[in-house]
Parts: sequence; structure tokens; C-alpha cells
Amino acid sequence: MPTITMRYEDLSEVRGRKIPLKELEETLPLIKCEVKSVLNGQITVEVNADRPDMFSTEGVARTLKGFLEIETGCPKYRVKKSKVQIFVTNKVKNIRPFVVGAIIKNVKLDEEPFLQLLQLQEKLHETLGRKREKVAIGIHNFDVVKPPITYTALEPEKIRFVPLDGDRPMTAKEILEETVQGRKYGWIMENLPRYPLLVDSEGLVLSMPPIINGEATKVTVDTKNLFIDITGLNEQAVNQTLNILTTNIVERSGTIQSVKVIYPKKSVWTVKLTPKKVKLDVDYFNEISGLNLDIKTTVRLAKKARFEAKAVKKKIYLTIPPYRCDILHPIDLVEDLIIAYGYNRIEPELPKTLTYGRELPKTKFTRKVRELMVGFGFQEITSYVLTSLETQVYRMDLEEKDDIVELLNPKTSEFSVVRRWLLPELLNFLSHNTHVDYPQKIFECGEVVVLDEEAETKTRNELRVAAVISDYRASYESIQSIIYMLLKNLKIKEWETIPKEHPSFLHGRTASIKIEGEEVAILGEIHPKILENFEIPNPTVAFELNLTKPLKIYGQTTEETSTNF
Repeated sequence: MPTITMRYEDLSEVRGRKIPLKELEETLPLIKCEVKSVLNGQITVEVNADRPDMFSTEGVARTLKGFLEIETGCPKYRVKKSKVQIFVTNKVKNIRPFVVGAIIKNVKLDEEPFLQLLQLQEKLHETLGRKREKVAIGIHNFDVVKPPITYTALEPEKIRFVPLDGDRPMTAKEILEETVQGRKYGWIMENLPRYPLLVDSEGLVLSMPPIINGEATKVTVDTKNLFIDITGLNEQAVNQTLNILTTNIVERSGTIQSVKVIYPKKSVWTVKLTPKKVKLDVDYFNEISGLNLDIKTTVRLAKKARFEAKAVKKKIYLTIPPYRCDILHPIDLVEDLIIAYGYNRIEPELPKTLTYGRELPKTKFTRKVRELMVGFGFQEITSYVLTSLETQVYRMDLEEKDDIVELLNPKTSEFSVVRRWLLPELLNFLSHNTHVDYPQKIFECGEVVVLDEEAETKTRNELRVAAVISDYRASYESIQSIIYMLLKNLKIKEWETIPKEHPSFLHGRTASIKIEGEEVAILGEIHPKILENFEIPNPTVAFELNLTKPLKIYGQTTEETSTNF
């Protein structure tokens, strides 16, 4: 979670009331700020990642004001329209398409406010910004900017300006190779034909997002007026980031002015600080929280949480501050009201019923499967749930990938999908162990994720077991005997084996198993093409069994036996 530093004296000044340092240390954890250290008047806290509005002294102070009832209700922010315009060209459409802007007039950037602004910028970069790839922030001295501003993209060889803290004009290539920011974030620009650029009406370069600002618009403690630009890949994210940044700045000083962003086919005004209206059922709050509070008390808690609140019968109509981008569901409101009530005030209660802990039937069953497979002479392996599309689909000679869950922003292609079956991972394991003596007999028992349109998450987890035998003598009969013994020991009395065609298995040497008419397993000899893809030198046979049905039957059989006894 993000860690921020604050000075005790500065926090007290922004909050508007000084409380003893010891009391502050006890209070901060109650509002999602775990105190890590207090040294020479400087407080280091770890803030929950779901509260980006508290990544600076201003945000923490604003929350404390409500919690301590110094100032309650939804903060109000006035936004005046400026004459500043940002023209967006079509050149950024497929590169970094969204931009928002704002002007903050009459700021007072003493040393600590200046440091807090830089800290907030970088923490937002790391979290909401996904290390600047999704969102990047530029903060400039507005007094040297000559509007209107153009947001465009140019070929790298056509870009040349003095980067922040630089002493000479540099090309885009030099910036990426020679500056600290360029080396750190240059990967975002890899393979782009053009680089984004913000320039004013006189050609002054404000920034080359998401890498670096220009030296000409550098902000110092003497800066009085700020121009903020935020670019990114997601329109909602750039607006949320702008809301947090502008409202935190004006907690100390300054007034907000919006900027008109003109796209080729539309125009929008930013900043958008319109509060969101939601409602909360008091009975729902009491049921979830375990508290039994009346509506008057609940309204008071809502105001402590910095919401505006109005009670109508058993419902509370709330106004959510524009900087609270983490409120997505009524449960988030419940959490905030419990925080306002105080976790330290909640009295522990003994359960009304006497219960004893025990293993889940699924856990016992899984252990039984593992013990059986080990008894059959197999060695257990464990693979990652995250894997690659190459292993799960292409190396298995499968063409369709619509039924596999892919990550939206994977860090590496090796972990870009969630496994949908275990067998590819076993073959991948064999491919890295060709130096080990044969025969090799391995298995894995674990969960896979399959698509399910009827489920709430559109997916479901399935418990499966898969096994392979790799040896020059391996045959269909070798693996058939194993799965038959496994089913028999799991108290499955009847099953049906029928021929099956599958691109990963050899034609005529593949079958599926049905239990009560439901297909639960595939077994057979792996196709030579698949062995070649995994560079496995010996014939290999395998099975994969969905344990959902066997688990149900095993549980019923065990229960009947226990009852008869």
C-alpha cells in the first residue's frame, strides 16, 4: 500500500486544530492510515490503496476534520470557467487519446505544500496511473503558458525541447535514453510511431506525456498560478485523477478554473466536480454492520464521513464528494459509516450458537484424491493458476480462445491468462525435465477457471485432477487403468467410456468418461504434434478429470455409510 510522509505541524495547520501527537497516532489507524514511524515531527503512514484522495496531508486532514467533527458534511468546491482551451488532434487517437485540464489560481506553495503536491502527483502516478501508463499528470507554471494549448503527437525525430531539470534542448530519443524519467518510463513509448506532446500557441513544449515536463513551465515555491494537464488511456480515470488533485490543492489555498477541451468531434469542460447522489437503506446498514442505530445517528455518521446526508423515512440520501472515486456500491458507504462510528467502539460479542470448526468436505475429498494418486506411483506437482495463452491454447493445437479468461493488463505474456485446464501445465513441466530418468509419472490436483454466463462473475472454479505418464512403453491402457482405479476408490460405481476426438490427443486412442450422462473426463495418448510442441521425446498418455460430480457422489456415499454405522 502507498506510504506517505507528513509533518505534524503542517497537518495540524491544515486540519485547523492541534491535537496531541500521541492522540493523533491513535486516531490515524481508525481512518485507514497505519502509522509506520514518527521521527523528528515527521509522520510516515501507510494509506489504504482504495483512498487515493488521502495520498497527501491535505486529504488526510480533510478526513480527520470529519472524523473529529471539526468540519462535517460534503466539502463544497466552486469552479469558474476560464478562457483556456486545449485542442486535441486526431494524431493522439490511437496513442494516448484523452486529456483534461484545470487552472488553480492564487496558490501558496511554501516548502511543505510544494513537497506534498509532488508526493501526491507521484502516488497518483503509481496507483490510479498504473505507473503512468494509464494516467500521467503534468503540473506547470501557468504564468509562462500562452493559450490555447494543443495536444498532438509527433514523430520522435521531430521533437526537441529542454526537459525538466535539463540544461539543453534534447531530442525525444535523447530524453528516453539520458534522463532519469526517460529511462524509468520509456517502456510506455516502445513501438509507438508518434509521441504525445502538449504545446502552447507559441510552440512552447509543456510536456511529453507520460514521460516528462518541459523546463520552461517548471513549478517552484514561488509559483502563484498552476496549469494542470492529465493525459491517459481511460477517460474516467483522467477525470477522477483531476478531481482528486484539484480538490486537494485548494484545501490549502487557491481557486479552481475549468478548461475547455476540444476534440475533433466534441468538446467538454473539465474539471467536473459535480457530487454524486446515492441512497442508503438504514436497515441494510444495521444488518451489515451489526449495529442497531437510529436514523438520526446514522445521518450524523454520514456527515462525519464527509457526506451530505438527508433522511427520508428509513432511507438516507447522500451526496458523495467528487474526490471519492472509491464509492462503487452501498457496501462502501456502510464501511465509511462504520469507520465514522469507530471500529474501536464496537463491542465484541460471542456467537449465539455453539459451533465447532472442521474441515470442508471438499478439503477431505481433495486429500483423498492426492493420497490415491501418490499410492498409484505418481508424483504431485503444483503449477501457477496464471499461465500463458501459448501453453494453454496454441501449443495444445487449439484454435479457439473465447472460453479462456485473459488478464486486461498482464505484466508478462507468461502470466497473461487464467488456466482453464491442468494438462498443458503438466506437459510444460515434462518439457523442462527431459533430463530426468523415465518413466515420468506426475499429477496435479487443483482448480481451473471456466466461463459461465449464469454466474455473477461470469466464471466458475472447477476442482480437477490431471495425470500424465511419459515413457516409451506408455499406452492408452496405461492411463485407462489409473483413472478406472481412481474412480473405483472414489466410490463411483458406474461410468461410461466412449470414443472422443480432440486435437491434443491421438485419433482413435482417445476417450471421454461420463458419469450419470455428464462428461467428466478425457483420457488418451497425446498427439505427436503436441509432444513436438513441448519437445517431449517419449510417448505420453494423460487424463484430466473434473471432480465436481465425483465429489458429490463421494459425499453422499460417505454420509450414507456414516448414518448406517
